[in-house]
Amino acid sequence: MRQILLRRSYLGTHLLILGFLLFANPAWSEIEKAEEHSTDLSGLAAAASQDHRTFDNDRFEPTRQELINSSAALERALVPGSNLSKNWKRYLKWDLLTPQLQEGAKIDRDSLENLKTVLRRFRANHPGLELPVFTRTAAALDRYQEVAFWNALAARRDTAPIYDSYMKSFAEQLRRHKEAPTMETTRQVGQALGTVGLLGDSPQVVQAVHEAYSRPNVWADVSTSALNQLAAPVCQMRPVRDCILGATVRGTAITSGLVRFYPLESSNRIEMDIHLAGVINSQTQAFKKPVRVSSSGTTNYTASKRLYISDDQFTTMGPQVSARTHTHIRSVQKTGGRFGKRLVEKIAWKKVYEKKSQSEWIAARHAEQKIADSFNQQVVEALSNGRVNYEGKLRAPLTRVGLLTEAIHLSSNSNAIHTQAVLASHKQITTDALPPGKLADNDVTVQLHETAVNNFLPVVLAGAVLRQEREDERPKLEGDVPPWLKELSEKSPQEIAENVQSAAAEIAPELVAEPEKKSMPFRPWYFKFNTEHPASVSFEDQKLTLRMRLAELQASEVKEDEPLKNWDFIVTYKVIQDGNEVLLKREGDIEAFPTGFDPRWDDKLTGEQVGLRSNLAKNLNKRAAEGQGFPAEIPIPAIKLPQQNDGNQLTLQLAQLDCDNGWLTIGYHLP
Repeated sequence: MRQILLRRSYLGTHLLILGFLLFANPAWSEIEKAEEHSTDLSGLAAAASQDHRTFDNDRFEPTRQELINSSAALERALVPGSNLSKNWKRYLKWDLLTPQLQEGAKIDRDSLENLKTVLRRFRANHPGLELPVFTRTAAALDRYQEVAFWNALAARRDTAPIYDSYMKSFAEQLRRHKEAPTMETTRQVGQALGTVGLLGDSPQVVQAVHEAYSRPNVWADVSTSALNQLAAPVCQMRPVRDCILGATVRGTAITSGLVRFYPLESSNRIEMDIHLAGVINSQTQAFKKPVRVSSSGTTNYTASKRLYISDDQFTTMGPQVSARTHTHIRSVQKTGGRFGKRLVEKIAWKKVYEKKSQSEWIAARHAEQKIADSFNQQVVEALSNGRVNYEGKLRAPLTRVGLLTEAIHLSSNSNAIHTQAVLASHKQITTDALPPGKLADNDVTVQLHETAVNNFLPVVLAGAVLRQEREDERPKLEGDVPPWLKELSEKSPQEIAENVQSAAAEIAPELVAEPEKKSMPFRPWYFKFNTEHPASVSFEDQKLTLRMRLAELQASEVKEDEPLKNWDFIVTYKVIQDGNEVLLKREGDIEAFPTGFDPRWDDKLTGEQVGLRSNLAKNLNKRAAEGQGFPAEIPIPAIKLPQQNDGNQLTLQLAQLDCDNGWLTIGYHLP
């Protein structure tokens, strides 16, 4: 959900705004082939198995030159020899990239791993990496490492049979994914798509798969009612300094009003009118020799301004303001002594009433100008800050990590404002399905497809290591992971369970059982996540299933002296609504499978794998039962809005919680 919260003193309100493939044209023969298999992606991939052209040095050279040129452009932008350049190169591990920029660079397993390390740094959520000079180098490096592998392979053997086998495997995964998509089919289709796309031999397949599985996987809506509930009333006291018909006017004015939002029908951006209606009550004195006129005034006003909000720009039209002033004359007094007081005041009263309509008209026009200036300033300032937040907190992070390959789509109608986003890199797919229905009276609705989560997880978990050396220590998360995730990892499952049990004891102490004594001694353990696909989730039948893919692990009695490699853990949680909170409750046994094994489609394991799987699962479930593994329950707290002007903090009321068919739908009411 994209949200921008803008608050300014004069408006006293919030503007809530939710606020992501270009393909080479195939030759005519490829177009005919694409049309023939337009509804059969598996057949299209199988038919393209003979498309491969060997990567000799002549074909490899443009890719290498692209990396050299983009790297040189980046170095120039960083100013060679400067502290800026030194710091960036240190962060990006430039020394691992440099050898590949030299003539005759050696390409082997170690150099390719080094390039992966550098690419992970380029695709980290580090401020600045969203700039084109960085993203161009990252894209060139991504293509180079894939093509370099195939070029090195071609130097030793004929790669045509390998490509043929690869495309047939791709075709099989596409068939499976069409029939019954799983976490593994999604992962393998995306991985194969990325490789085929970077090699460039079968562009028609890449285009067809992207078109089939590229629907938005993030949807969000905020109702017009919610927008207006979040709008706070305007209330401001200010001095009055004016000049009307030659009289100097001084006093105070209290401005009060109410802001309303009116989204308009627009399919490609958010169009919205902001209306401000209110009243200005003033107490003033007007001075014009030889009299002083005291009066009270009431100015009723309306102001409106139209906003246009899209992924590439936030703009606004000029304000339209109308005001009408009515004054009540309280007194007219002569100044400068009492000589001729009655006569002067009598004449002045007559003159004041003769000019009253004209002065009220002038006062209304002055009020309109001041309201227009202030209203325009506050809206423009809020809109500018909103754009900064939108770019800095939403677009830039997604661009840095390579997940924003399409523009974020914003739209509106009279009922709500809407956001749709595609979170996927060129090596990932989304879905071919639209989100399920939402409750019509939801004020805020967020719908996430499981691919949105899965496509993001490599950004935060790739290659990370989670370990615990001693029983009295907290688990430690190591590697290139975001700081917030490291902080979160410091809270162990035991602490979460203790907090839940403590809260339960306060409510119903007689229902809280004594914790079981641990029968298994503590053993040091560690998990090293897969660098490409560290974890995946699925949303099905009101359950969230998590698959952790571990490149290495040591957490059981199995092969204590050496870590196991390439094993996955699968744990399922029931998604339960608990008031305004969400509770994840572990269900069934934790399972273990070799990485790449799909329990929906695969049915063969080696004898050794069967034994390891059995021992791992038994050990995991025993530890979990004693509170040493995956927690039995994970409470997710209610969402609280930022503190309001009255000091209260509102809690969103959970109205809808659906988790099925790959989609998680969460709907809220405003209190």
